[in-house]
Amino acid sequence: MNLKDKKVLVVGLGKTGLETALFLHKKGARVHVSDMSLPDKLKNEIDLLGSKGIETESGGHTDETFLWAELIVLSPGVPFNIPELKKASKIGIEVISEVELASRFITKPVIAVTGSNGKTTTCTLISEILKKCGRKVFLGANIGTPLITIAGRDSEYDVLVLELSSFQLQGVSRFKPDIAVVLNISPNHLDHHADYAEYVESKMKIAMNQRSEDLFIYKSDDEEINKHLSQIKAAKIPFGTALSENGVFYNECCVRYGKELYELSGMKLRGRHNIDNIMAAIAGASALGCEPAQIRKAVIGFEPLPNRNEYLGEIRGAYFYNDSKSTSPGATLSALKSVRAPVILIAGGKDKGVSYATLKNIVNEKVKVLVLIGEARQRMSEELGGNVRSILADSLKGAVESVLDNLEPRDSVLFSPACSSFDMFESYEHRGRRFKEIVENIRYS
Repeated sequence: MNLKDKKVLVVGLGKTGLETALFLHKKGARVHVSDMSLPDKLKNEIDLLGSKGIETESGGHTDETFLWAELIVLSPGVPFNIPELKKASKIGIEVISEVELASRFITKPVIAVTGSNGKTTTCTLISEILKKCGRKVFLGANIGTPLITIAGRDSEYDVLVLELSSFQLQGVSRFKPDIAVVLNISPNHLDHHADYAEYVESKMKIAMNQRSEDLFIYKSDDEEINKHLSQIKAAKIPFGTALSENGVFYNECCVRYGKELYELSGMKLRGRHNIDNIMAAIAGASALGCEPAQIRKAVIGFEPLPNRNEYLGEIRGAYFYNDSKSTSPGATLSALKSVRAPVILIAGGKDKGVSYATLKNIVNEKVKVLVLIGEARQRMSEELGGNVRSILADSLKGAVESVLDNLEPRDSVLFSPACSSFDMFESYEHRGRRFKEIVENIRYS
């Protein structure tokens, strides 16, 4: 792809947007950047780009800047429906994501993972397995390092493991992973996408350019994925509980793939949802040539990631869990399935426009008290609190104090918000750290 003197607009000046602008500048493009944030918030980035002759528009977008471009590259999370972008698209200006741009300069094999839940755990597990097999691995995209940072210089790696969000996939056109993994699809990010159909379509774009020599690994009993299988040209590897000749399946004690049996006793990952993540990782690592013994060892030794059903210990005989990473109802559903009743559930945060109805049955079955925080707390109470006592708290600290007022030995206290964090916190990591700090202060008070 020749970028010399091409007029390129980067929309969004976060970490990815900054790296994208610098990459384009090195390739000789004429780069402009546009961001909604006020100039004071972006001072360091604007100064850095300005030193390289890159113009930055901040505090809002203008038609003039968007219509100037010959190519527009969106940072993750920038909606496709902003008016300036619609006008640019209407006159034929190409709009792509940073992942699409980076992929045009990538030469190494790619295994790409998407899904509404479980992406980070699965990608990290695949990466750890590959490392134990002696491979040099890049782990990035939606997790950690933007893909654009290694575009045109990926020769030091043997394989690239990419976590991809619906935001990133919505803007791909030619991107083609050698191995695509779709873990599951359930309603999420409806505050970003026009509707659920657009969200699903974005997820499934991960496989749209695959050919017969590529692999498509997917959850066998996921209704949304199954609706799209007829459009997939890659060789298909299903995973789930159903016996499958060419797939991966779980029989309540072991994972079987082909002739290999993976006995999972002693593994540190908890919850049935993590069995799905493990099956997908086994299929992906096997396709990349890892030996079963190495895969088995890596799976058993894999340490759970922070903020994902993370066990924090006992207080007053009750068990505390930090599941701050659960930013959708589907993720919280999996978390609730993995802890013992009775449960005191702390949930709530920024409302993403999705229904919480998927949680109603399990809340009625396992939850004795709902403690709700954030922007979504009132709606969550209305949708879930009919048969369960609900407490609305003004802060996370206040929520934990309410938990203590209702705590009994052998309760499970689960912090699993089912919402994003941005109404009260910088990120789900920030939210999880704060919860752990509050719990630790109680433990030692």
